This record gives sequence, C-alpha cells and structure tokens, in this order.
Amino acid sequence: MIFPVFYLLFGGVSATLETRQTTSCTTPNGAGYCGNTSNGCSGGTFYAGFCPGASNIQCCVVPCSTPSGSGHCQYTSSTCSGSFVSGYCPGASDYQCCVGSSSATGLPGLDISGTPPAAFWTCAASNYKVVALRGYQQACGSGGQVASNFVANYRAAKSAGVPRVDAYMFPCTGTQPTGVACKSPATQLAEFLNAIDNNGMTLGTLWFDIEPTSGTCNAWNLGATQNTALARQWVSLLQGSGRKWGIYANGNQWSGMFGSRSTDVGSQLPLWAVQFDRTPGVNTVNTFMGGWTSAVAKQYILDTTACGFSVDLDSFLA
Repeated sequence: MIFPVFYLLFGGVSATLETRQTTSCTTPNGAGYCGNTSNGCSGGTFYAGFCPGASNIQCCVVPCSTPSGSGHCQYTSSTCSGSFVSGYCPGASDYQCCVGSSSATGLPGLDISGTPPAAFWTCAASNYKVVALRGYQQACGSGGQVASNFVANYRAAKSAGVPRVDAYMFPCTGTQPTGVACKSPATQLAEFLNAIDNNGMTLGTLWFDIEPTSGTCNAWNLGATQNTALARQWVSLLQGSGRKWGIYANGNQWSGMFGSRSTDVGSQLPLWAVQFDRTPGVNTVNTFMGGWTSAVAKQYILDTTACGFSVDLDSFLA
C-alpha cells in the first residue's frame, strides 16, 4: 500500500511524511519498513540490503522515544518484541513506536547456505557480528558431502572482515529415496573436519543440525527408537572430536523425530534454538525440549533478505 505525501504537526514540529511502503524489514539497527530512498525516511535512516527489489528500495529505520522507553517506529501489522505505543511516530495511526519489553541479548548474526556475491560480504561484515556457513550437507545422492561453496564462502567472509564465522553440519541420516546409503557418522564427520583443517579455517562454534526433511532427501525417518540411538551416536562423536560443538534444533519438530519432546539426545551441548517469532535476542527463547532449559543462540527469522541475499537471521551469545 502506498500512502500519499502530506504534512502534519508532530511533536510541535512540522514534518513531511514521505510516500512509504508497508513491507516490514529487520536490520541490526532495528526494525523498519521498505521504502524508496527518493521519498525520504521521515527522520530515520535508510539501510541497504534488507529489502527485496531495486537498490533504491531500502529499509527505513525510525527511532522513537516514549515514557515507556525507546524503540523503533513500526506498522502494527508487524511483530513487536514488546508493545506498541501510539502517538510517537509520524503518519498513520497504525504506525507506532515498538518499545521492547527487555533488551535483547546476543550478537546480531545470520546463517546462509547459498553463494552470495562479493557485495554481500562487505555489507555483512559491517552489520553483523556472526555469520554461520553451511559446511556439510546431507547430499543424499552421495550419502553426505562437504558443501561445495563452504571454502569459498569462508574465505570471502574472512577477507571481508566478518568478526566471527561459525559453520554448521547438516548430516545425511535416514533412508534415502535415491537408494544410496548414508555414509557412516564417523566418515561424514571426518570429511567435514578435514575440510576445516586442510583449508586452515579458524571457526567459532561448529553446529550440528538436527531437523527432519522429506522428498529429495529423507532425514531422521528411521522411527523414534533408531533416530534416538543415531542422534546419541552422533553426539558422542562430536564430543570426542575435540572441537566446540552445539546443536541446532526446533522444539516443534522434536517429538516427530524422537517420540517425545522430552527425549534427551544431547543436552550436554549448547543449543541454537529455532523460534520463528521475528524477535531477536537469545534471552527471548522460551520454548525448549530434549533436556535443554537455556540457549546460546536463536534463529528468529527464516528465509528473509539481508545485504541483498537470502539468509536466516539469528542472535548469538559471544
């Protein structure tokens, strides 16, 4: 929806409300809306790379201050991490100040599986503290393999100056429609770690991705008993590898893989929790499973655009 340009008296100061779009966007500097840079940002700042479309469509982030605290102006149709307070943002009545209920904890981060252009890395290094790369994929046609873009993405991230680079392993598990058996856990893990060592990688945390898939590849489709035994075998190997590992998982998928939300396969390792509520901050994780009662990372937006490329958005503790 496009709003016409008009004038209003706001806070005692006459301001121009520029034509704007209502597509929401999220940046490390706060939430906002996608707008045309030629129309202005109504007292805020445009950030490139966080909206789909042409290069002049950027995320407008407008700070606001209320008696309840400071925040950012958002449309009420978007998700607010705290509560909306009306009367402190210019424009329509549904454009209000989102004041967070608490300060989000964790470093701004993102994770990717694709191969972004060079401009992405420059933007990511300036706006995010952590980037997690896919390092190993289930590749059910071969039983698991090192991601073909892992090394190139690592080198690009380091060259751009990304402060912390993590990597995740999405293993081959289950029975595959291709008829190709998954390589043993020990073989898959060795391939992943050899790729890291042979290319002199310095990584933060290595993450083991536990999530079901179906169709092209079937992950964790062995039934609850066998899945549980396999997951515990993997965790034992991870712990014995001498590396810093964590588990990436979604509590809403847990019982489908392991029979019960309470089944513990690896709570001795830290949790990267999946909770798609569009709210940053590790301290906002409130759904747990598998013996975990806390998390060290949170994936809060799936399949969005940041720095002009498809990513997921995360928060990571240092």
